[in-house]
Amino acid sequence: MNLFHHGDHQGLSVKQPTLRQRRTMRQTRTVLAALCVGLAVFFALQSISSSVATKTAVTATRAIKRGQTIRADDLKTVQIADSPALANVFGPDDDVQGLIAQVDIEIGSVISRPMARASPVIGHGLTTIDVKISGSSQTLIAGDKVSLVGSGGCGALPDPSNQHSSAGLHSETDTAPINPSTGNTLENGESAEGKANSGASIGNPDNDDSGMPNTATPTQSDGQTCMLASQATVTGSPHRDDGGNVTTQLAMPPQDAARIMAAQERMPIMAARL
Repeated sequence: MNLFHHGDHQGLSVKQPTLRQRRTMRQTRTVLAALCVGLAVFFALQSISSSVATKTAVTATRAIKRGQTIRADDLKTVQIADSPALANVFGPDDDVQGLIAQVDIEIGSVISRPMARASPVIGHGLTTIDVKISGSSQTLIAGDKVSLVGSGGCGALPDPSNQHSSAGLHSETDTAPINPSTGNTLENGESAEGKANSGASIGNPDNDDSGMPNTATPTQSDGQTCMLASQATVTGSPHRDDGGNVTTQLAMPPQDAARIMAAQERMPIMAARL
């Protein structure tokens, strides 16, 4: 009986795993479970991304200050989820290099069209001068449109046109020409040729002597201020000249430029952004 019992016990006995084997099996099960969860998340994200449209956008690789020129090494392209709210962002086919930043652009920000614009181009018939602007001229950047006003009345400025007119009127009154056919002086002491020229200029008041459109600002004064230029375009960032004055480069009609060059020696000039 003992032998039978002993044999039966040997036949039914199962070898138990050691402590090290149980730890290994437990670690294997943990790794397999984590792998299964990771695969499930991966395939779920793949299915979601395949159903969401994406687009390529331009972002900033460094912080760009307002008024700075955007360079090629400031930019990189990334893929982002497409949305109607992103219709104005710059894409890889847009030439962002060389544009002027209109706001402070943080690193990693997606750059949209309102955030940058092209450098101003000087139009035909305009000239550029450096103007000493009082006040917050440092806030002006290239491309801004401004009006320029002198802090004193326009009476403080020389007016070549008025001086020329008064001189001409005085000489014509003293030596009024005679009409050969009637023997009388012409009306207002004006010669026939001068009268014809006057009529021609009145018929085309918008053109100057060169035939170019006259875009100069009419002189307007309220006794305390003087309108020097109704519109000028900032073409450069404010800088300090050799005399230590902060000046800003502006483009404007030559007539306005001449008036401002005379004014800035006599009165402070202020700029108002349009």
